[in-house]
Amino acid sequence: MVKLFWLRKRMESSLNKNWLQKIISLPPPHQFLLITIIFIGGIFFSSFLNFQIAIFIGLFIFLISAILGLSAILMQKRAIFFIYPLVFLLGFFYLQFYNFYQENHSSNYLNGTEQSQVSAIISDLPIYNNNNVSFQVQLLAPLQGKALIKTRSYTTDFHYGDKILISGKFEQPQAYEDFDYRAYLAKDNVYSVIYYPEIKILAHHQGSWLKENLYRLKLSFQKQIDKIFSEPESGFLAGLLLGEKRTMDKDLQLALQRSGTTHLIALSGYNITIIIQAVSFLLIALGLARPQTFWAVVIFLIMFIMLTGASPSVVRAGIMGMILLLSNKLGKRYEARNALFCAALLMIILNPKIIRFDFGFQLSFAATLGLIYLMPFFGRLFKVDQASFLDWRKILATTLSAQIMVLPVLVLRFGSLPLISPLANVAIIIFIPATMLVGFLAVFLSFINLWLGHLIGFLGYLLLHFEIAMINFFGHWNFAALNFGAFREIVFWASVIIIFAFGIYLKKHELIKQEI
Repeated sequence: MVKLFWLRKRMESSLNKNWLQKIISLPPPHQFLLITIIFIGGIFFSSFLNFQIAIFIGLFIFLISAILGLSAILMQKRAIFFIYPLVFLLGFFYLQFYNFYQENHSSNYLNGTEQSQVSAIISDLPIYNNNNVSFQVQLLAPLQGKALIKTRSYTTDFHYGDKILISGKFEQPQAYEDFDYRAYLAKDNVYSVIYYPEIKILAHHQGSWLKENLYRLKLSFQKQIDKIFSEPESGFLAGLLLGEKRTMDKDLQLALQRSGTTHLIALSGYNITIIIQAVSFLLIALGLARPQTFWAVVIFLIMFIMLTGASPSVVRAGIMGMILLLSNKLGKRYEARNALFCAALLMIILNPKIIRFDFGFQLSFAATLGLIYLMPFFGRLFKVDQASFLDWRKILATTLSAQIMVLPVLVLRFGSLPLISPLANVAIIIFIPATMLVGFLAVFLSFINLWLGHLIGFLGYLLLHFEIAMINFFGHWNFAALNFGAFREIVFWASVIIIFAFGIYLKKHELIKQEI
């Protein structure tokens, strides 16, 4: 009885001292950052486990955290050991229940069966490749989920929003030796593939009106690019302006990969920054007031994200761009670090699978993280003038900062590391803003007069031709990339450890400004 009375008094004493305030002892920005990292960490860790094992491990973590939290309260210590594990568990179980819901879609259970009279709506832009076409479909009631259609395109043109009737065999996506195609499709909640089914188009314009018209605008823009420029210049410009690389020459894609310049066509933050600045300048020049300019640019960014297919790099850059615009409007200091993790948090909540299975998200996030944390160090090392926009030293520092952080991602994905990347980026990236501006102007004017588009496009052609020549030059060097082959996983973990140790060293010697 005495012990129970003592225990009750200790708990009351602790509660009276408002122990929750002790939990939240970090400044608000740091607290948000830490909680976000822990939540994302829970999702990432959970992505390697199946549902049954995850439940067992989750309950074990909850039990341990509850014991530590109760002990902290009784000893009048901070109960941070209780709150943080709960945040971790929240992310941990969020992914598991997300997977449970998605994988119970009926499309996942139709695999191996022959189905007829299955109705669906084409949910994205069809990808044409010679005489073949592939596209995702949203199955209609009573079925649920998505499926991937791969078929011929001899006689029928397919478009976003078409309602179709499918007769064919649902199959589980094939697994490749060095590429988890099944997981790649699952991140988009696609669990079935239908090869060469019988398809009948029932109706058109059954999708989102806004999305359909944005896709139509994108296709019109793409057609005008093809009218003004020939391959490979047209494909490269489509990548710069629209993030479209599906029609790009395969040799050029390989050269981009080997030279470490793939980010140029990924519509990263660099491209989005140029677009925001160009649109803002144009609207202000046309006499639009700054408050109206702000909302116009935000709306433009949202539509641009949808127009380009909402790839992870575009969404990430778009969210950070909107946070930047909002900070400027409110007169608040813009913290790129907080903006990055805010963007990551929003994207992961909407689709937690991207953290492990979406290469674009991993690459974009890691590169931006490098720019935030390592750029100050390399900037001082190379004596970069921050006011300069296209100084070669700034480009070199930027490239190294991003390249170091994406090293583990590149090694795990491709089994190779582009050695020539810093030099290639210094030689090419300085011309990219002018290329994007001239290319966009040429395409825009071509809608008014095609010959006028050709006239302006000649300068764009010279720039594109030079950049492609440089990409091929660097990409075809024998030592452009270092291949690790079967040792990729060893190199991956070694690079993670080295980068982590490098970050600790910089932090210890106060060579970086940002803090986690």
